[in-house]
Amino acid sequence: MVIGAVAMLVLAVSVMASVSIGHGVYEKIKLQDAADAQAYSFAVKEARAYNFLAYTNRAMIVHYSAMLTVMSYVSHAVYLDQTVRVAASVLKVIPGIGAIFAAVEQAIRVWKTAVETVARVLIPILTGLNVALWLAQEAMMLGTVKDLFLAKDPNGVYQGTDPNARPGFVTSGSSLPDQETLDGNDIANFSNMKNFLHAIDDGPHSSETSFSLTDPTGLRQRSKLLKDNALSDPDMAKYRLLMGNLANAVRREWTAVGKGPFLIGRRWDLNLCILIGQVRIDKVADSQIKSFSETFEGNRKDQLFASDDVKIEARAGCFGIFPWKTLFELRFRAAADARDGFHQENGSTKTDRHHRWTGITPFLTSDTSFIKPWQNHFSYPCNIIILTKDMMPADDREDKPFHMENLSRNAFMEGQGSKKRDDPDEGIGGGFLDMTWQAVGGLNGERDVDAWAFRKKTGGMMAMAVGRAIYHRPGDWKEEPNFFNPLWTARLAPVKTHWEEKMLKAFIPEWDISDRDFSNALSY
Repeated sequence: MVIGAVAMLVLAVSVMASVSIGHGVYEKIKLQDAADAQAYSFAVKEARAYNFLAYTNRAMIVHYSAMLTVMSYVSHAVYLDQTVRVAASVLKVIPGIGAIFAAVEQAIRVWKTAVETVARVLIPILTGLNVALWLAQEAMMLGTVKDLFLAKDPNGVYQGTDPNARPGFVTSGSSLPDQETLDGNDIANFSNMKNFLHAIDDGPHSSETSFSLTDPTGLRQRSKLLKDNALSDPDMAKYRLLMGNLANAVRREWTAVGKGPFLIGRRWDLNLCILIGQVRIDKVADSQIKSFSETFEGNRKDQLFASDDVKIEARAGCFGIFPWKTLFELRFRAAADARDGFHQENGSTKTDRHHRWTGITPFLTSDTSFIKPWQNHFSYPCNIIILTKDMMPADDREDKPFHMENLSRNAFMEGQGSKKRDDPDEGIGGGFLDMTWQAVGGLNGERDVDAWAFRKKTGGMMAMAVGRAIYHRPGDWKEEPNFFNPLWTARLAPVKTHWEEKMLKAFIPEWDISDRDFSNALSY
């Protein structure tokens, strides 16, 4: 009977310990799953925001390319009007074939009117669409920042995974500069937002510990493009030149340098050698977005430029001995700018003012050259999620689950212990066997104040997870993160590589305790 009683006691303790451990592992897995799900959810939000910026930036580039194409049609129509149409107006008096030239003259006149009308209507529409796309970008940025900074559980992710999970800590002993009112979760949310904004150019710089709540994403900075738009401002010049070069890079050949058949095309040449010399006619074309300084011709800012030029040159002989001499030049140019635009014909003559264009509109771009890129993961934003769960008994009743305090009252250990849970010298040896979460991390004695503080701060259980938005072109990791290719995706990342160690220690003062105890092979 004695052996059986001892065996039953050991068996009961073993079963209850197994159940307690299983219960703890189950609760920990649920809490960690909730943290992982929330971290991944935030990373997906960041990746979607960046991909939205990429799609809208690409749409802007397409609009600029369409504007350049329209202006190319305008300059080419002016060229046809001043050359082929004028010639046809003279040749239409020839009997028999005059009707053909008259039809050509009328067709060119109608074509010129049509493309100029389209340009007057289409360019303001496309410009307005680009402004609308920029405002959509800013709305996406502000909405994502709001979710990362203010929302505790915007999509019900962790509550749907573990209803007992709660974000952050009960109390916090750390704070950021000028953020004394933030609790532990708000510190994490603040850092999540900062990491999300690190990759944004002209937003808060990664070296700053705080930022202006009146302009957290740099919206007011970018809006200068609609007002000042000065090349002397390096930020504005950077925006203008970047978007202008990208738009120029996607031009079609016909738009960029021209091509086409003799006489009616945008680019062709004619080379004749006669007895006394050589004559050549070069028809060239050019269409591009140009940027001017604020002191150039009353600050025309950016310009949609298109030209169709004709140059006639001659030289003595046909063997290249003598140099070419320019005999005649005709310039047929159309431009759209902030000064109402103009057609330029025959040198300095400017006619037909229209095609007003306000210039490059604001847009969001990425900055991979911020301070300490290795610390901020080279423009790969991260977000950290800290969830805690209250595992403490609901009250101080003696019939707590897995609580065997009766051993100290009426069993063989009766009268041997003080029955004080916070007495480190007692415990099981004093007749008290507690399998609840009240002793997690250590007993509640004066020598275990760190463990007591951890339980008070977390409720006895904590889980952390990090989500990361990464930029990856399949098969090639060399391309720098940018907002022009929608290649952003989400992943979970190791916690300790998220920020530098001092940031984690600000979140978790017990980090040093864990390092110390594990390094010394000690545990509670």
